[in-house]
Amino acid sequence: MKFESLLKRNNFKLKSSVMKLINNKQLVILTGCFLMLVFFTASSFVRQSSSFIQDEITQAINNDRWDFTAEYAQPLSGQRRIITGSYYVQCRKDTLIVALPYYGRLNSAAGASNQDPLDFKSTDFKLTKEKRKKGGWYVTIKQSNSEVQSMNFTFFDNGTAQANFIMTNRSAIDFSGKIAPAK
Repeated sequence: MKFESLLKRNNFKLKSSVMKLINNKQLVILTGCFLMLVFFTASSFVRQSSSFIQDEITQAINNDRWDFTAEYAQPLSGQRRIITGSYYVQCRKDTLIVALPYYGRLNSAAGASNQDPLDFKSTDFKLTKEKRKKGGWYVTIKQSNSEVQSMNFTFFDNGTAQANFIMTNRSAIDFSGKIAPAK
């Protein structure tokens, strides 16, 4: 009799353990399904917002109303530098404002001045743009009567950008950063 009651008690514990295990499996499956739902919803949202950013950038470039914000500078000779502060290029249909640091070498005494060659405002410039095959844009800006011969920008669909400044009497310099529609 003692053995039978012990067996019944243990059988009840076994059934209870099995039920807990089944409930835990259901909980794990339910949690997994919930996490997959959240992941797929979030990835769909990222794709939608990414295409929204692409459309905004494309519209800004088409309208010649964009801002390039520099994050890194790469002189022709020397190390890449992180840029802190507010350094930018603003393009508005008829006005170009450049406020960037310059690190580089002077190639000719004709370019010697105490002023930063990449800190100016201009209304006399020619802007050309071309769509890239892999998405994004090439934008070239040339201005007359300036130390800067040309500014060559590569804008990518994800909002990142690269800029190359070719100078008349100084070594070239590259920047990388972000492109955004004008505020």
